[in-house]
Amino acid sequence: MPPPDPALHDPVPGQLALPGLPPVDGQLLLPGFAGVAAPSARSSHRGTPLAAPPSAATIERFRSKVVVTPGCHFFVGAVSNPDGYGRINFLDGAVQRTIGAHRFALILAHGDLGPDVVGEHQCNETLCVRVGDGHLKLGTQAGNLAYAVATGRHLGPTPAYADPRGRYGRALAIRDALIGGYDADRLHAALTSAATAGAAGPTLF
Repeated sequence: MPPPDPALHDPVPGQLALPGLPPVDGQLLLPGFAGVAAPSARSSHRGTPLAAPPSAATIERFRSKVVVTPGCHFFVGAVSNPDGYGRINFLDGAVQRTIGAHRFALILAHGDLGPDVVGEHQCNETLCVRVGDGHLKLGTQAGNLAYAVATGRHLGPTPAYADPRGRYGRALAIRDALIGGYDADRLHAALTSAATAGAAGPTLF
C-alpha cells in the first residue's frame, strides 16, 4: 500500500489541500481552476489598531448621522442587534472596518484606542456618542463592570436594560424618532413608550 499523502492529512490551517495540488495561502484550489485569493476579512476587533486616522470623508459621514439633543448626541445610522449600539463601517487602509459608533466618537476625541480601553456610557443610552462627563468617557472593562455594580446597572434598572423592547428595540425606536432631525416630542415618545410596551403584558400567542 502506498504511503498516505501528507497533504490530505496535514493541511495548512485555513486551507484545503487536494491530491496533486499544493495548498496556497488564502486560496482554494480545484482541478482545472486557477486559485482565487480570499477577500480581506472585515475587522471589528476592539483591539485592532487603525492603519491610519479616519479620513475626512469618513468623519463627515459619521457626523452626518449624529443628532444633537439637549442631553445625548444620538447616532442614527446602523444599529447592532441585540446590543443596541451604533455601528459604522469604513475603509481603513485596504481593510473594511466595522466598529461601534461610540468607540469611533472616542477615537475622534482621543486618537486610536488600545485593546484594554472601552467606552463607558454614564447616560446608559447605547446610541449616545457625546464624549464628556455624564455621557461617554474612556474606561476599562474592569472599571465598567465596577460602575455597573455601583449603580445597579448589572441588575437591569437602567433605561436600555429594563426596557421591555430590549436594547435593540429601544435603540431602533430612538433612531427612528430622530432620523429626520431632533424633535423633542418624538424623542420623548420613543424614550417613554417602554412603559406602554410593558403595560400591555405578555400575549398567549
